[in-house]
Amino acid sequence: MRVAILGLYPPDPDHIAGGVESVTYLLAHTLTTFPDVEVHIVTLRPGVPRPREFNHGDVRVHLFPTPPKTRLLWHQPSVRLMRRALTTIAPDVVHGHGSTLYAAAAATSSYPHVVTVHGIVAREAPTIWDWRARLSIEVDRWFERWTLTKVRDVIAISPYVLEAYPWLRARVHFIENPVDPRYFDVPENAVEPGTILCVARVIPRKGIHHLIRAFARIADRFPHAQLFIVGETDPFPKYTALCRDAARAGGVGDRVHFVGPMSPAELAKAYGRAQVVALASVQETAPVVVAEALAAGRPVIATAVGGVPYMVREGETGWLVPPNDEGTLADALASALQDPERCAEMGRAARAEARQRFHPRPLAKKHLDVYDMVRRDTLQGKAT
Repeated sequence: MRVAILGLYPPDPDHIAGGVESVTYLLAHTLTTFPDVEVHIVTLRPGVPRPREFNHGDVRVHLFPTPPKTRLLWHQPSVRLMRRALTTIAPDVVHGHGSTLYAAAAATSSYPHVVTVHGIVAREAPTIWDWRARLSIEVDRWFERWTLTKVRDVIAISPYVLEAYPWLRARVHFIENPVDPRYFDVPENAVEPGTILCVARVIPRKGIHHLIRAFARIADRFPHAQLFIVGETDPFPKYTALCRDAARAGGVGDRVHFVGPMSPAELAKAYGRAQVVALASVQETAPVVVAEALAAGRPVIATAVGGVPYMVREGETGWLVPPNDEGTLADALASALQDPERCAEMGRAARAEARQRFHPRPLAKKHLDVYDMVRRDTLQGKAT
């Protein structure tokens, strides 16, 4: 079977920016371990001087520059570019990742298709602070609605997807996101007591300033505690500055560390050092970082937004707190830091559950089963 995956994809596997890139990379490379499966990636990237093709192991990557003004033109330049690439690849099935341009290219192609929804654009739009970005995402919000009305099969990574799209008429297949197998091998005894890890881009939707202020509330009680924030700091410099100011104002400027992005190997070590992993987002669908933390055997403190409550079991694999509630978040941080034995117990339960839910090979097999179904149904539909 020849599969074309349309979506964000890292040209350098040591520099994976965000959960979607992690998912497409891991899914593509796991699929190629099955007999008679050929995988092509079609991806767009700004700043790329010219189209090029190259191999990442057994995966063929088709990398294209993002067309100029694509959003103003209803993403049609990007959609047409990817559809042309598909005619060259001639796939048996197309798998679009996202709910905008990649999904639109898959759904309007002439090939059997399925789409995995990751972020819910309509729900993320209100979290944007910058007015220019807000205008852009408003365009994407309407484009998302237009696109998803054309999709015949959807892979939902969380039940939350159906809550966010009650009007969705596509056939739905539930398959959660896979996690890099190396996280399952993080040593249980590598914890550095007092280490709080947050893996997130420093953008308003991730609620980093709330996490910093919550940490400042309990810092005096735990003088050994440190907060490490792993993720890009340059997408929204004003917000990064606000977060740094919050750390200084809270008296923890020397205990809050903005580490920047890490490679998967470096991140596995960071999970190992963490006593607890924290995520204070105001909106999420099914954050890969939560699945990674659980796979690494680390309990999670997270806001009960979007699909997060479907991932973290309160009191068993972590703590769920309301969004924008720094007091309750501080209490959860204190509960974790003062009881390392409970953290370890939660971590063991988290890893056992994660092995059943997030290991890439069984999830890739579920994708192949969906591909077969979609392809068969499309061929039968054409025959009749």
